[in-house]
Amino acid sequence: MFDQHLICRDGFRNVVTETGNTEGFEMRIRIPYYRGVPLSVVDTLTVKVAGKTYTNPHIRFTVAGGSYMMSEMETVGDRRWNFDEAAILKIYTPGGLLYIDHLVELDIAIRAPYGIFHGSDKKVLVLEPDKHLCVSSKGGV
Repeated sequence: MFDQHLICRDGFRNVVTETGNTEGFEMRIRIPYYRGVPLSVVDTLTVKVAGKTYTNPHIRFTVAGGSYMMSEMETVGDRRWNFDEAAILKIYTPGGLLYIDHLVELDIAIRAPYGIFHGSDKKVLVLEPDKHLCVSSKGGV
């Protein structure tokens, strides 16, 4: 329904620890459904970039309600992903991505109460050297 709007153009960056290690990259996405949903129904995420495919075991999903590995999502029925909220996906891949333009592809499945909704989007995003997130080894940003 909203496929062309799933991948946000902002928020695409490498995630660098305070010790200088790049532990992965982040991107922002929007919901492919016409209303908000409990996190427990966000079923499957696949991100393709730089010739690699990243699936649920490598993805952390963050919204205002909290931050969870995709393997934990089915147990989080009391937190929501709202329609007007961009979720942050953190994809764990040592070394992150090269600082170039990347074709980023996203596939997502949501198990809504009366059907499964799929969304797909692809965009070319620029990962620039000054666009990175420094995270503390204590887990904070």
